[in-house]
Amino acid sequence: MKTKYKSLVSFISPTLGIMLLGLWAYLAKEPFNTMGYLIFGLSILMIGFGLYFKIQRFKSEKSGLNPDDELSKRIKEKAAAKAFSFSIYMWVFILLFLVEMEPRDKIIIGLGLIGMGLIFFLNWLYYSKTGISDED
Repeated sequence: MKTKYKSLVSFISPTLGIMLLGLWAYLAKEPFNTMGYLIFGLSILMIGFGLYFKIQRFKSEKSGLNPDDELSKRIKEKAAAKAFSFSIYMWVFILLFLVEMEPRDKIIIGLGLIGMGLIFFLNWLYYSKTGISDED
């Protein structure tokens, strides 16, 4: 399969995510509370980040550029490494201070995973704007 078609097929997962969030909002028996709106908004935000990356990749491929150049790979690696270390501290904070909170398990884990995605995106945004220093 050509690379351009692979990029088009990769739009299926964000589209499915948006459809499922819309279905969840439509089938909700009662209006959302504050936590429901927070989860809904963060989910839309994370799907939006994924769509942004996919659209940038598709534009690069359409213009004939290689979307996986050396700098973008290095930025993703550096952002992932920093996001991992920050996520460890975030999970320690969650375990120490939010474990006794109600509702417990699913919402805390879901918010933690969304937080990890946000941490990665913010690190990626920082390194893509400032660049990576020469680490030799």
